[in-house]
Amino acid sequence: MRKIPFLTQLLKSEEFSTKIYIYFSSKVAGDFYDNYEKNYTFTSQNPKVIKGYVREVSPESAYYKQYGLHKSGVLEVLCDDKYREWFRNCNRIVVNDIDYQVFKDGTGAKIGIMGRPYKTLRVTLTRKE
Repeated sequence: MRKIPFLTQLLKSEEFSTKIYIYFSSKVAGDFYDNYEKNYTFTSQNPKVIKGYVREVSPESAYYKQYGLHKSGVLEVLCDDKYREWFRNCNRIVVNDIDYQVFKDGTGAKIGIMGRPYKTLRVTLTRKE
């Protein structure tokens, strides 16, 4: 399927989109590393900033969609499809100064990251506890 230029411009527009900070981390053997326990130290790198349409999911629909395992703070992000691997491999996501993570409980990350028509992506984020 092809992209629609109007939709791409709408997702990048400041009136409809929100800045989303995606943090990756590098795995390092720190001071207290043990070969048997494999307790690595993860250090956060500089964030990548993308724009996307963010909406909050009500608690009723969160429960209905089986995201209700978390107490509160479920977001759905609509963005460009080229960020799929970024959401799969990131450790931390910040939206409006609140930490989130991709919904990965239960059936894995397939339910949290879904492709939509016209090369867009819908990502379900839950608040980090």
